[in-house]
Amino acid sequence: MTADGTRLSQNGKLYPAARLTQEELGRAHRAAHFLVHDRGLSIRRAQQVMAEDYGIRRSVGTIARDLADFVCPSCDDVDS
Repeated sequence: MTADGTRLSQNGKLYPAARLTQEELGRAHRAAHFLVHDRGLSIRRAQQVMAEDYGIRRSVGTIARDLADFVCPSCDDVDS
């Protein structure tokens, strides 16, 4: 494990040292949704902001999946 709470995997990428709790996952989903949908950032830029400002490390693919799977009440109303 490194000093910033990540671990280097066998594929050479950094991953969180432990899986996120349900509360942390919810926070990550809400942050991604806010940054991409409300602020209009790209997923890659949202990834940078989440790491720098919120201390949440997520891959671009994971953020994209989170956005596809997470629907907030106001977005649910728009799609209906």
